[in-house]
Amino acid sequence: MSVQMSEMMKDFIDKYNIDEEGQKELIQIFNTSLIEISSKILEKYDGKDNNKPKNVNNINKKFASKKAEEYAYENNLTIDDFDIDKISKKDVEEKVRKITKEKTSNLSTIETHNTTKKIERKVLCCGLTKKGEQCTRAGTLKPDGAKKMYCFRHADEWNTFECESDSSDDEELKIENITKCNPCNTVSEDSD
Repeated sequence: MSVQMSEMMKDFIDKYNIDEEGQKELIQIFNTSLIEISSKILEKYDGKDNNKPKNVNNINKKFASKKAEEYAYENNLTIDDFDIDKISKKDVEEKVRKITKEKTSNLSTIETHNTTKKIERKVLCCGLTKKGEQCTRAGTLKPDGAKKMYCFRHADEWNTFECESDSSDDEELKIENITKCNPCNTVSEDSD
């Protein structure tokens, strides 16, 4: 007991003329109440970080590791989101997967109710390989000035694969320009 607290106790005892047996009982009550208050404080606050209050309703719940706690925090999860006492990183990962799965299933049901559906088709690159064959990669880039789509490897050299006659519908002009500009839609020599 601190000096200041013992002086307060002596003043109280003198003021109310408490005998020796009453003094012992008063000190016992005081010590018991201090222990109870301390245990409540320890239940409310985590021993690692005294500034961070724990959820009083979930006294026994805690994270198994600092990584689990950080991962939960990154994904906006708290101890309240779990039904178990000791929460591992694996438990947090499973919860994140479950939440993500619910979100995506909600999005897919919303998309199915929507009457307009956009069907995306895979566009092949219109570039040519070093062997002279058509590139089989997906054409994901359309450089400025280009008429067709190219993969990341052929996007820089798109102008070697296109010429002004590519937009023409005249079949003879296309066959004539095969040797000049290597267009994406080549015509076989058998079609002459």
